[in-house]
Order: sequence, then C-alpha cells, then structure tokens
Amino acid sequence: MDFRTRALAIAGLVCLAATSACTSGHKSKPPDDGSSASASAAAAALAELQQQASVAKTRSFAATYQAQGTNPPRTGTVTVFHTSSATRIDVAESGTNIRIIVDDKGTFSCKFAGAAKTPLCVRLAGPNGTIPPSVDPGLQHLFTSALDEITAGSGLRVAPAPTQSPSGSAAPASCYAVTAVTSGSDLAPGTYCYADGLLVSAQFRSSSLQLTKTAAAPKPSDFTLPASPAPLASASPSATRS
Repeated sequence: MDFRTRALAIAGLVCLAATSACTSGHKSKPPDDGSSASASAAAAALAELQQQASVAKTRSFAATYQAQGTNPPRTGTVTVFHTSSATRIDVAESGTNIRIIVDDKGTFSCKFAGAAKTPLCVRLAGPNGTIPPSVDPGLQHLFTSALDEITAGSGLRVAPAPTQSPSGSAAPASCYAVTAVTSGSDLAPGTYCYADGLLVSAQFRSSSLQLTKTAAAPKPSDFTLPASPAPLASASPSATRS
C-alpha cells in the first residue's frame, strides 16, 4: 500500500467529526437559517464570535471531546492540544488511533497500528500549504484556519443561539449559529459554542463534538511527531492557500 492510499484511509477515519472537508455539499451551498434575528443582533453575534475566535487562536489548552456521527452512526474520542503556534489532534475510534499535527513545519497525519508497530506518518502539506482535498482530514481546520476565517468575518452569516452550561467547562458557553460561509471555506455551517475562547461544542448536520474534560496546557514535547514523516506524492510543495 503506497503512502497516498494510506493517507486516504487516515482521512476517512478522521471525518468522524464533520468539518467542511467532510461535508463538501455544505461548504459552498449552506442552508437557509430562517432566522428572525434582527440585523443588529446578527452583527453583535458575529462580533462576539470573532472575539471568541481571536482568543481561541492564542489560547493554550488540552481538551477532550466526544465525537458522534449519524451517517453512518459512529462514536469516538478527540483530544486536542493547542497553543498559538501548534495544534495536535488525537482521534480514537474503534481501536484505530490517528494523530494530526499542524505547526510551522506543515501539516502531518500519523496512524498508530498497535504498541508493537512503528506509527506511520505522512506530510500532507508544507507550512501554510494546501492539502489535497482527497486526503484532507478536515478536523484540524476547526482549531486552525477556520478561526482565521471567523476573525476575518468575510461572507459569514451568524445568529445567536441558546447558551450551554457544559460539564467540561467552568464557565457558561456562548453559542453561535453559523448559517452561511463563503465558497471553499474551511469553516462549516453549524452551531459553535465557546467559553473564553475554548470550543465547548460544535454541532453539524450529521455529527457533533462535545467537550468532556480539560487538562493542563500542553508542553512543546506534545507536538513531536512519533515517527519521521513520508512525503505525500500528490501534494505540491509550492501550493499555498488562496
């Protein structure tokens, strides 16, 4: 099995939590929200969400989420390690463990095949590079490039949603329904709840993430790749995001 085929398998598993990479029909054709919120309320909701995203980009945290999908039904655990310069996401589902790391060296995906075997790591893209859509895990966007798009605010339609009081966060979470995004966006339409910049939940059409616990801020060693990465033959080293 070549590295591209292996990377495709990795991407399919990580799509447990739906982001724009896993819900291509929602990326360029968002649903009509039918919201009755006034223009001023919508503007206030967007401003609040932008503030949450701004804090989220620089916040250092470790958090564990329960991921659920309905099409097909599946459940997994997602653990996120985040600082202002690096993001690591561990996905555990049905005995399979995947790790995604985004840092100043690029975006990497690693698959753990058991304690006795060396993990397989693939370099999906270079720094600020574009990952080929066919192997894009998608989930990492929720904690990286989607935050940039929220703070920019271009083309977003946002409405306030009911607050949450989650068990994994000490503070109540403010929630926002993102009902429209620009075509090709890394931000998926859905309902996002944040508490002081920490994502508490994300609800999409057929999947969700729910915070279950937090831990101490990550250490630099938490972002070390477990194995030397192989190149992805289909990825262009010079490709960058538009």
